[in-house]
Amino acid sequence: MSVVLGAGAWAAAVALARALPGWWALPAGAALALAVLLLSFVAPVVLEPLFNRFRPLEDETLAARLRRLSERAGVPVREVLVADASRRTTKVNAYVSGIGRTRRVVIFDTLLRTQDPAAVEVVVAHELGHRRDGHVAKLTLLAMAGAAVAVFVLWAVLGTRVADPRTLPEALLLLLALELAALAPGAWLSRRFERAADRCSLELTGQPAAFARAHLELARRNLSDLEPPRPVYLLLFSHPTPPERLALGRAWSAAHPSVVA
Repeated sequence: MSVVLGAGAWAAAVALARALPGWWALPAGAALALAVLLLSFVAPVVLEPLFNRFRPLEDETLAARLRRLSERAGVPVREVLVADASRRTTKVNAYVSGIGRTRRVVIFDTLLRTQDPAAVEVVVAHELGHRRDGHVAKLTLLAMAGAAVAVFVLWAVLGTRVADPRTLPEALLLLLALELAALAPGAWLSRRFERAADRCSLELTGQPAAFARAHLELARRNLSDLEPPRPVYLLLFSHPTPPERLALGRAWSAAHPSVVA
């Protein structure tokens, strides 16, 4: 899918460079940024069903608990669905997709099979925290800005030569350099958002013991690296390590001694 979308974007840039050689970067940058925005809306409705089959959560008690949880988070959902992720992975996860009336919680069937209801609540509360704090919207805006910057870097270096197919290797090297430059700041921001969502899950559920159980099982099922080399962590880790997340849970529990685990 990424290859298809990337090829389409490149073909559009080449066409614009030939039609508007002096200022092709302006419409190309704007169009690519808008495409990123559109994809963020379309993906939950169009792309998700291509890779998953969904069914309503059969456990009505748990579904009701998760809907109440979403209301407490300020991001109410209409549906709680289960994705048949076990067809292709043993990893466990959940996410919130859609906006407004299309917003729904999606739980991997692998998560339901391996976690107790309280731990499932913790995982879903984490995802609701991302929505409550606007992380998805902020990352979408950053992706839009990044797309526009990439176009203008291509324009600054290649100019109208971008219309020549022979410059494709040079363009790919430029885009790779930009991607590498964005690794460390992107990973740092992602870890910051993940820590905020972890704190939100603790605040919403008030269950530090379930938080610990959930993250221990997530680490085991997802084969998480417990102690990655520091450079690897800084460049590539979008999430805190499991020990960091467990330490956050213990710190939260110590700061809230009245909470019953």
